[in-house]
Amino acid sequence: MFGIDVVPESGLAQVRAFYEQVGYGGGVSALDTVLAASAGDRVLGAVRLCEEHGVIVLRGMFVAADAQRQGIGRALLAACLPWLDRGESFCLPYDHLVGFYSAAGFEPVPAEMLPPFLHARLTSYLEKGQRVLGMRRAGRGYMPNKSLASRIA
Repeated sequence: MFGIDVVPESGLAQVRAFYEQVGYGGGVSALDTVLAASAGDRVLGAVRLCEEHGVIVLRGMFVAADAQRQGIGRALLAACLPWLDRGESFCLPYDHLVGFYSAAGFEPVPAEMLPPFLHARLTSYLEKGQRVLGMRRAGRGYMPNKSLASRIA
């Protein structure tokens, strides 16, 4: 069994170590809202919510390879909803994860519809050969027809 918590600044070193293990190079900052799924002292998954240029950017969503397909990613995404509801939000996921993020109300958008800083980030990822795309989620109380939280129960 696992639990999901907002990580205090004192716990960010453990999340950094997890990100190193999964090969995520985006880092983590005390300015981010970081949520982690853990069992005991082990981080099983993590996600960052970053306020950048007036929008929320969901970044660094990873689940440990040996903990995948256990609902951890869905639970982490559901735990993000209160923050995502506060305003317009974006993510740049791998293209095979469109359905996963769509379940939380994200919709694919053309690169030109991304804020300039995200358009530039997306372009740099694509130039490195990463198969990613831009997705947007409306804010201010927007919820999909059936909440993600109810779908994971």
